[in-house]
Amino acid sequence: MYKGFFDELNRREFMKRVALTGATAFLGLDYDIAAAEPALETTTIRFSKMKPACWVSQYMAEELLYKEGFTDVQYVNRDAKIPVKEHLASGEVDLSVGFSARLLSNLEVGDIGVFISGLHVGCYYLLGSDRVQSVRDLKGKTVWAWSNPGSGPHIFFKTIVKYVGLDPDKDINYAWVPMKEAKKLFAEGKIDAFISFPPAAQELRSKNIGRVLVDTNVDKPWSQYFCCMMMGSRDFINKNPIATTRALRSILKANDIVARDPEASARRLIDKNVRKASEYDYVVQALKDIPYEKWRDYNPEETIRFYALRLKELGIIKSNPQDVIRQNTDWSFLKRLKGELGMTWL
Repeated sequence: MYKGFFDELNRREFMKRVALTGATAFLGLDYDIAAAEPALETTTIRFSKMKPACWVSQYMAEELLYKEGFTDVQYVNRDAKIPVKEHLASGEVDLSVGFSARLLSNLEVGDIGVFISGLHVGCYYLLGSDRVQSVRDLKGKTVWAWSNPGSGPHIFFKTIVKYVGLDPDKDINYAWVPMKEAKKLFAEGKIDAFISFPPAAQELRSKNIGRVLVDTNVDKPWSQYFCCMMMGSRDFINKNPIATTRALRSILKANDIVARDPEASARRLIDKNVRKASEYDYVVQALKDIPYEKWRDYNPEETIRFYALRLKELGIIKSNPQDVIRQNTDWSFLKRLKGELGMTWL
């Protein structure tokens, strides 16, 4: 039985593996930076425990968080029906990963928290049947975009469809069924397209079901922006700027570990009961596909601007992108971390 990546490796071997990422200075193996900083305002940090495999970095960060001085690292179970924004606003969690477009879609119905960093690019796949050659061919077709309207996949699908000139509300028929049933219907050719984050699309592709219409890991414009981002509770980051900075540093370090060792990262998800052991191969493939290292290259503010514009075009929000950026972002933590590395802030 696998006992966990960090449990199996001694400290020297762990450092050796991490050093191979080519980012030894950033990974802070001697933790001189952390040791020289003021004491944490709190030694407890709470994250939402959520199922998307692409959010593995928050689980791979656990040991790094302890190294940063946290003594109580919690992954809080969240009812899938409760939006991320409510988990943050209620104070049940301090930091959370979230899908940028989904969070922005809630701008005008309550506090969504504060975006503090990008996490990763890509992860979503839109698959089509043999009857579909492109996104435009989906007009009049039946699509599975999750089991309920307004979900992350549904919001993302609407932005894709609108981008190519279709009306996602009038031109598309939706099959609002559970994922298990949707996979079956797609395999039987009874629905024409299927959109999902990992590992569902990887499972279907491994069985030669469907063709890739959009791969957000590589297809523009989607690959030019963060899919998923780090959020903070407004109250937590205001009261705990040191803890926020050091927690974010652990998450971004973990991104590099995921990029270097997707196999160990997939096992961590299984150890944490986030994904099933039977999904291991699909999760590994997904983690290999996702360019986790892109957090260095992209300006997260451009992601907020891009998706705010897309959602405004769809009539989902009324807010102007610059107002969204002013009210719902704080890049000071990321800027500090990039400054430690001498990285240019783009």
